[in-house]
Amino acid sequence: MTKNWGLAASAIAAMTLSAAPLAAQNYQPQLVKPAVDLEDLQAVVESLGHSVREVDKQSVFLVAEEKGGFAYVLEGTACDVNDIPGCQGIKMQVLYTLTPQVTDARLALANLEYAAVSVWAEAETETLGVTRYVVLDDGVTMANIRSNISVLLSIAPIAAETASGQNLKSDKE
Repeated sequence: MTKNWGLAASAIAAMTLSAAPLAAQNYQPQLVKPAVDLEDLQAVVESLGHSVREVDKQSVFLVAEEKGGFAYVLEGTACDVNDIPGCQGIKMQVLYTLTPQVTDARLALANLEYAAVSVWAEAETETLGVTRYVVLDDGVTMANIRSNISVLLSIAPIAAETASGQNLKSDKE
């Protein structure tokens, strides 16, 4: 099942193309970020050689894609609180279609074996998700944010496979 992120393809392409050169220039690995905005997330994605496929500027949300077509979501959280502009957290997710093979026991096993992520299922939306959450309190480097995305992308397929008992592809492919 492909999720509908609610943005028109032509508008997304126009926003992505106009923002890409600026975002790529903004990636500074050693820069410490106590909070991020959409441009920061785009810069990190592009530093990985991935593309930004969809953006929602109002909620600091984007869908990114690796060169092989594997997609993931980055969403800013805890935004504009405690007099700090930007988002002080980043929810990173890979989403799959929930299958009947996913059981509570398999979810528990996936969470036990892959503690760096949270593996969850939501029956109502038929979604199996793998999430990594990063707290930016007191600041982290852009390189650290990039590393956290890489960790998610390396673990998500095997964690989802453990939860479902089968070989899966990202729902966004």
